[in-house]
Amino acid sequence: MDIAPIILRLHPELDAQQRRVIGHGSGPMLVIAGPGSGKTNVIQLRAVNVLLTGQAAPEELVLCTFGRNAARQLQQRFTETASACGVTGDPSWVSISTIHSLCHRLLSPHSGEVGLRPGYRVLNEEKQRLLLHQEFDSVFGPDWGILARRGWRDGGHTSAEATRYFDRICDEMIDPGELAGSERPFIAALGRCCLRYRRLLLHHNALDFSHLQVWAHRVMQDDHVADAARSGVRHLMVDEFQDTSQIQMSILHRLGGAHGNVTVVGDADQSIYRFRGASVFNFLEFTRRFPGCRVLELSTNYRSHKSIVAASREWMATAAGWEVDGRCYRYAKALVAHAPETHPDHPAVISVQGQDPMDEAGQLGELLRFLKTRGVIRRYGQVALLLHSVRDQVSGPYLDGLERAGIPVRCEPAGHVPAHDAGDGLLVTTIHQAKGREWDVVIAGSLCGPDLEADRIGRALADHGVYSGEPADRIADFDRARQHYVAFTRARHLLVLTASGEPQARFRSIWDSAARWPDVDREALSRQRFGAAGTEPTGTVIDIAHLDRLVVRLFPPR
Repeated sequence: MDIAPIILRLHPELDAQQRRVIGHGSGPMLVIAGPGSGKTNVIQLRAVNVLLTGQAAPEELVLCTFGRNAARQLQQRFTETASACGVTGDPSWVSISTIHSLCHRLLSPHSGEVGLRPGYRVLNEEKQRLLLHQEFDSVFGPDWGILARRGWRDGGHTSAEATRYFDRICDEMIDPGELAGSERPFIAALGRCCLRYRRLLLHHNALDFSHLQVWAHRVMQDDHVADAARSGVRHLMVDEFQDTSQIQMSILHRLGGAHGNVTVVGDADQSIYRFRGASVFNFLEFTRRFPGCRVLELSTNYRSHKSIVAASREWMATAAGWEVDGRCYRYAKALVAHAPETHPDHPAVISVQGQDPMDEAGQLGELLRFLKTRGVIRRYGQVALLLHSVRDQVSGPYLDGLERAGIPVRCEPAGHVPAHDAGDGLLVTTIHQAKGREWDVVIAGSLCGPDLEADRIGRALADHGVYSGEPADRIADFDRARQHYVAFTRARHLLVLTASGEPQARFRSIWDSAARWPDVDREALSRQRFGAAGTEPTGTVIDIAHLDRLVVRLFPPR
């Protein structure tokens, strides 16, 4: 292990696991990073260490993550650390970007080879939908009868549904020509529409984010192009690796497979974006793709109270039968709380059970008012209610009940860019929107309600390339376990489980181990001060939402 002395001087708080990751030398490495383990801090310190120890020059280092907010956060931290550590050379030459930006960099010099002209446009979601609306007849017209029978109603609905299918076809590297030959009328129509859409994009000299990946992947299949791209990269690092799709994994393998200096960081237990094409199989099979891979863990949780850590760990171990036919479909992390002897002795996992939705919301309002009036929380903005959906039939009873109880509430629509968790309103959002964020108090609601929506697009395309590497009859159970694991691990100090009536059977273990409201140790709870100075867990706190307005130069000119 070789770590530059200045990193150790500036960051004496690093634990032994974090130091092993930062000091890893050459060769592939898979880092299994549990929630609250400081992984983003560790990966940027590893990047700085690679420069300080002479393993790569700034222009030879590529860091990728998912989402512009995460890229901005990583850029900011890296720039500050590189400056503090006295990195020689210009650290702005380090490429820190989303994978889509990386694909643009790979494709741009070779765009003519896929039929694009110089100056091609990359369409955002709004412009993609607008193009489909304007060219509706040319893309969907010949197959409109089949699509209408499927329930695709009008132009707006059809464009929205089609883009979800087109994106998944791209993510899974499915040949739309193969779909067009299907014996199933809807799948065949979908394939023909996708082919017409691809021709339309080329005609307009444009591409969407999914086809940006398709055409970057296509040019990277040329060995000369791949060799040229690899020649300028000595180290490749990928954060949130569990969110990669099949096509992204293939691109990253082509870019980093030759030199093998590939570090990927993530947590298969937090892989919750299957519906967007993310494949947990990439994480589980990384060591096979990269022989000689070193596997390290970041298993200390610096975010949550020890009782929340223990409950989350037990939940993930028992929520689904992970072992099937002698194979285990998760990495069993030894997740532990940081310095558990220092954690206050108060009920940190509480259940609220109502007789009906109105009673549930009423009891929840009573608990929240208790926390506020006793000074346990300073504002309701320290609290988030996480649901599998914020559609009115799911969130409505909570919104109405909490407002009747005098609790200010703000609802964050699905797909909305998260804002900084400011203000005094309790935030109601989805589990998927909550990923990468944290709150002092987290309420995991609707534990007696319907299951999270299954991956209907994946099921429709299952015969044509969608491959998870997991037993088909276990995928739904695996996904539900991961989604609620993400919800539970967003809490710093207090996790509240709620249900109107009996919770679903799979929640019984964590439910029964929780303290039942109102019969909790109120005196112990009232002595706490969540979010007050000096009460935050030590270690790295990850909060990307407030970085929305930062400007980052993802690919500076060479």
